Amino acid sequence: MRKAVAKLVDTCNAERSKGSDFPTIWRDVLKAHPCVLGQPVQDSGEDGPLLRIPLITGQVLVFLGSHFSLW
Repeated sequence: MRKAVAKLVDTCNAERSKGSDFPTIWRDVLKAHPCVLGQPVQDSGEDGPLLRIPLITGQVLVFLGSHFSLW
């Protein structure tokens, strides 16, 4: 499962580096991915607004505006 989640993060960041916005990445990559547990939730952190996407591993995929990371 860890490999699938790591690949998901890499795929999302690759799409972002190609210029895709979050709605496109959500629709094309995240929405139907078997590791994604639910809808994105808006939140804010030290660096500003972010989106949290819950994963079945208990981790959270976070979109920070410029890139994706795991929390």
